[in-house]
Amino acid sequence: MQVHRLFLDEKDLKIISILSKDCRESFMSIASAIGMTSKSVKARVDRMISTGVIEKFVLKVNPVALGYGIGCMLIVREHTANIDDIINRLNLVGDVSIHSKCMGGISTFCLAIKEGHEDKLRLLLESLKPASVRIMFTSKLSHSSSSPTTATPTSTITSKKHELTETDLRIIKCLISNPRMEMNDIARETSISSRTVNRRLTKLKDDNVLKFFILCNPVHTVGYIQFALIVNTLDRSSYHQIVGRIYEQLGENILFQLPVTDPDNVMNFLLFSQDIFAADGILKEVESFDGVKRVELFVLTDTTSYDEWVLREIDKKLNIPRRGHTEELGPLVEISS
Repeated sequence: MQVHRLFLDEKDLKIISILSKDCRESFMSIASAIGMTSKSVKARVDRMISTGVIEKFVLKVNPVALGYGIGCMLIVREHTANIDDIINRLNLVGDVSIHSKCMGGISTFCLAIKEGHEDKLRLLLESLKPASVRIMFTSKLSHSSSSPTTATPTSTITSKKHELTETDLRIIKCLISNPRMEMNDIARETSISSRTVNRRLTKLKDDNVLKFFILCNPVHTVGYIQFALIVNTLDRSSYHQIVGRIYEQLGENILFQLPVTDPDNVMNFLLFSQDIFAADGILKEVESFDGVKRVELFVLTDTTSYDEWVLREIDKKLNIPRRGHTEELGPLVEISS
């Protein structure tokens, strides 16, 4: 099958960067930011969708809002292991939200784990054989995060519990199927007023419950590469200063940051650059920042976002029966390796 590869120019990259930070941005807003007409922006977005550059508009729900207490990020060398088998085994411990394939037979996984299931983590590494886990980070999940658009983020993170209302759940369920759905369409679909939809959606975004971005497929693009940077800090006190500096100096290269699964001394960014040499320059620049202990770079070849677990948890809270629903499987120790 012939693959259409679109040569991206500077305007395309600016549009991608804006949509990666919030895929609900209007064409008019994007046009104003980059000096184009909204009609031209829409034409470029439509072209990037049709050629596969923009693979998917994504809504991610902070797992804390659905009762998850632990975030886990794994970097796995697959060896001869089947990737679907790895995902199935991880889903016995928690729920995989994002999986990225990288060059060199490496995969990264973001995993959310329900409160009370933390003991299963001890059995995780053994269960993934013959694949080997190179790096694993775990942390207590939190709603709050530093502001990515400010050069000087706040020095402390205040955890804030946010209970989702039935209205919130119905709005989220609509947006999972179409993250760019218009306010009026959400209101009509949920029988909620447009004013209430707008108010609740704004609060959910401000409280770091919802994050909107896009997935771009590197296979269909020419002119840039996607890569992940995993930054280890020397201690927690330098975390916010480093995040602020990264956004200040590399903001135009950042696709998005995964703020809800990383511990306080590790940050994970997805970025793009024109080639591997520019990516290496970014790595060396971040390595030079005060407070940085180590930086690792992974060139991405594909990224998949999983929504089924979110819909399942929403339906549970709304008391909606799911076809083919099964109870949770037993302890991980029962899995044969």
